[in-house]
Amino acid sequence: MNKLFDYFILTIGSIIVAVGLELILAPNSLVDGGVTAIAIMINAVSKFPIWITFVILNIPSLYVAGKYMGKKFVIRTLYANVITTIALINMAPFPAITTSEVLIVLYGGLLLGVGIGLVVKAGGAVDGTEMIAIWINKKYHIPISKFLLLINAVILSVAAFVFSLEQAMFSIAVFFIVSKTIDFVLDGINQGKSVMIISEKPEEIGQQLIDELGMSITYLHGVGGYSNQEVHIIYCITDRFRYPKLKEVVLSIDSSAILEASFVTETTGVKSKALFRINQKSVDDGE
Repeated sequence: MNKLFDYFILTIGSIIVAVGLELILAPNSLVDGGVTAIAIMINAVSKFPIWITFVILNIPSLYVAGKYMGKKFVIRTLYANVITTIALINMAPFPAITTSEVLIVLYGGLLLGVGIGLVVKAGGAVDGTEMIAIWINKKYHIPISKFLLLINAVILSVAAFVFSLEQAMFSIAVFFIVSKTIDFVLDGINQGKSVMIISEKPEEIGQQLIDELGMSITYLHGVGGYSNQEVHIIYCITDRFRYPKLKEVVLSIDSSAILEASFVTETTGVKSKALFRINQKSVDDGE
């Protein structure tokens, strides 16, 4: 079922990318970056179909990335490219959805960002530069969006000569929205908060969090850096919506409790009802 769901996400993401390209950006002489941008510019100059350029330029990138990313990545990327190509071919005869510059930039960027993000999250890629970006991210831990920003700076500069400086400026705005949307799809959907609670009433607070909010918590055995006294530190993961209630519960029991909350971009098992106790010595410099 997980595999079927991944391919469903790959299909939806690929179609969304095609809609953004063929029905919003290309008819209005705007680009987003990467292989798709090159395909749109070639189409504007020579009327060469976008999908043909898209396929030709993606093949070398797929070959190079496939050597490092494995069979699973290659198959899913190939599938995403086939779906995108089919969608581009079928959407080519249709006119642009909108000619409003604001809507073009906003929805063009959002659609491409969501589509690309979904494909990448499902284990594939649509654009050749994305394939290289994913490989760079895995090998050197360079954020995908930053790598794409660098590589596409040159492509967007060329767009100023192919179209106009104004169109290139709009394209930069589109690409910015695409980059931020990709980051949100990859990280923001599962984003939660990790919380550490230091209190003189850890057991009472912990039990209340379990009973009232149904949370999974962990007790850490810490040592105060100043007092040198042993303390129980509560560690838990929650979402942004339950955090205010968590804070209210903690402070209602101990108004002098210390809470430290940080965003986390990958959370699994948050809804587990188990209570874990670990004997881990740690030093709290803020004690």
